[in-house]
Amino acid sequence: MLNVEEFLSPELRLAMCHVKEAIRIVLHCLVVCRTIGGADSIDPKAVVSELFDVEYVRINESHHVQELERTVEKFSEILENNLDRSGTGRAQLVFNLYTVKTRKQSLWNRIVGNEEKTVFEQWRIPVSVQPLNRYLNPADNLREEANLQASASQQVQQVLHYIIARANSKVDHLPSPEKDTVSYKFEVAFLSGDGKEIGAGSLLPQGLGSLSQTIRHLPYMA
Repeated sequence: MLNVEEFLSPELRLAMCHVKEAIRIVLHCLVVCRTIGGADSIDPKAVVSELFDVEYVRINESHHVQELERTVEKFSEILENNLDRSGTGRAQLVFNLYTVKTRKQSLWNRIVGNEEKTVFEQWRIPVSVQPLNRYLNPADNLREEANLQASASQQVQQVLHYIIARANSKVDHLPSPEKDTVSYKFEVAFLSGDGKEIGAGSLLPQGLGSLSQTIRHLPYMA
C-alpha cells in the first residue's frame, strides 16, 4: 500500500495454548498506544497477565474488552483450524488504522460507495504455532510446559517493546483528525503465513464501530 507506515513485529512462536493470551495482550497494547493523550481517552489500566507474568496496559471499558475478545477468539479458532498434521501452523494478525473521506455525490460513487477509506498505518503480527511435545515421564511434561510458557512470556515482552518503541518514534505520518472528530478508525484482518486472506478477512469493520471511534490521534507516551 502506498503512503502507509508499515510495521512487522517479531514472530511469536507459541504453543497453541498460549496464543489467546499473547494476542490479547498485543491487541490491547496496539489500541492503547494510539489512544493515550486524547481528550476522551478510554481509561487504560495496568494489569498483570497471570499466564505470562507480564505487566501491560489494557483498555478498561467492558464493551471494548468484549469486542477485542471476539477478535482473540476468532484468530485462535482460525489458527487452530489451519494446523497441519504435526500440530504446527502459521498466520498473521493485521491491524490497520485508517481514515474515511466522503466522495462527491455521483451515480458511480453510489454504486461503489460514498466513502473512501485510506489506510495510513498497518501492524502485522506473525504467529507460528509450535507442537507441544509429550513424554512418558510426567516431570518431563511439566518441564516442557514450563519452558514453552517462559519462552512465550519473553517473546510477548519483546513484541510489546517493539510496538511501544515504534509507536513513539513514528508519529509524523499520523493524519490530522477529521473536522468533527479527533479519532481514527481501525480494522483487523487475518492472513495465512504466506500472506493470503483467511477466515472472514477484515473481521471488525462493523461491530467495532464504537471502539474504532475511540482511537485517538495522539501517540502513546511512555
